[in-house]
Amino acid sequence: MAEATYQSGTVSRLGLVIVVALAWWFSSSMAKVWQFGDLHADEAVQWSLAKELSEGTPYSTHQDKFHGPTLATALLISAKATGTAPMDMSWDYLRSVVAVFLGLMAAAALILPGVDKGPRYVTAAFIVLTGGCTPFAYYFVQEMLLVTGFVWGVALWMRAEGAQPTSRWWLLSGAAFGFALACKVTAAAYLVFFLLALVLLRQFVPDRRWLRFGFGLVASWALFQSVGFTDVPGLKTWWVQLARSLGVASGRSEDTLYAESLAPWGWAAVWLAVFALARSGLARAGWRTRHAADLPCLVAGLIFLFHLALPYKTPWLLLVVFSLPLTLALPYLLKGSAARMSALAFGLLVVGVAAMRPLSSHSRTAELGAFNESVEVMAKAYGPKFYVAVEGGHYWPLPYYLRRYPVGYGDFPQAAKAPLRLIPAHDDSRPFVPGYVALGPLSLRADHESDRYWVLVAKGYETGFHTYHK
Repeated sequence: MAEATYQSGTVSRLGLVIVVALAWWFSSSMAKVWQFGDLHADEAVQWSLAKELSEGTPYSTHQDKFHGPTLATALLISAKATGTAPMDMSWDYLRSVVAVFLGLMAAAALILPGVDKGPRYVTAAFIVLTGGCTPFAYYFVQEMLLVTGFVWGVALWMRAEGAQPTSRWWLLSGAAFGFALACKVTAAAYLVFFLLALVLLRQFVPDRRWLRFGFGLVASWALFQSVGFTDVPGLKTWWVQLARSLGVASGRSEDTLYAESLAPWGWAAVWLAVFALARSGLARAGWRTRHAADLPCLVAGLIFLFHLALPYKTPWLLLVVFSLPLTLALPYLLKGSAARMSALAFGLLVVGVAAMRPLSSHSRTAELGAFNESVEVMAKAYGPKFYVAVEGGHYWPLPYYLRRYPVGYGDFPQAAKAPLRLIPAHDDSRPFVPGYVALGPLSLRADHESDRYWVLVAKGYETGFHTYHK
């Protein structure tokens, strides 16, 4: 394609800053309005990783190193900037950190070439106001960072097309993809589909741009994966992650999560169909020519089919399917009559709202809010010698919810005398332990019946607990 096709006007740095700032403010406010409440287990694990990194635990030795270090690093930077200790971080605080990346994702629309400023800013505003038409902008999860890096990688590539092989845009595109790779190894598959889409839609020319792109990718990945080169063994950890993810994704691992409902994938298919209809203009002739929106839409479609085919399924995986065409294809489709553009925006909004519930109905913690309040009441009543013993390991929601108290996990000498004990509930047979009242069982995650604990409360302190079930 001609160079003029891909070159847009000067990108306003002030516009980028304003979009990010507005996204942070609005998304943080909406998180309170939606009142998502208790942290998911997936959110709590990220807080736990950041907490232990702040205490000097290297990322490469952390027991949950299968999550990338980028979100934990971002949280620690925020902690330094605001003077907030990890132990004092509320749900809203954690989720406000991710809101910054919603703004960054929305800002990617502003650098797109060959499209007027109006559609670019309208798209960015639409993303901010709707949270990207998904609930994930309000969750403290790694996927939001992964998708932001990936969206920027594609956007910078689109910006670079038509430029000289020595242009900085190729380097920056690779750097954005490298950041995504450091977020999670899933981005490696996404990168493969991006390159496949390029082969299908573009003519491959081996030149210096690939060297710049590759250098940016490797350097950025190494920087973020090693936490600023302070943890070089973290680079090896990424490959361990990759090997593990192959077993999980293929259904050959005990960590594989199967879909309880395919409704999220159904809505994702409808979402892509809306873009396909807008792309063709409901006319067969519309498919005969190449369109600037084809690259992000094709990549999103390939990723959708990839996740649909694999046994491992969680709705987090669909975030890139929703975000990529919304950010990078919508500006090119906002052309024509006001009625056509309004119909497109309305269709996206309807699908986004309808998909919100199925997308957010997974892996939710259960009863932990009331449990946390009960522990607080008991701790005040018991006094300074209060502590908690948790048998059966280090389950992720608990470190966050019990973060204000002395807690021992597993077997330790004083576990049998703890004022508050949690023991795994393998069935519904209420245990009898002298000196304790057994309450519960407490469900940590609503969709995992095995993740339940009996709550053993020292006699005399059981009346304030909300986990009691007769």
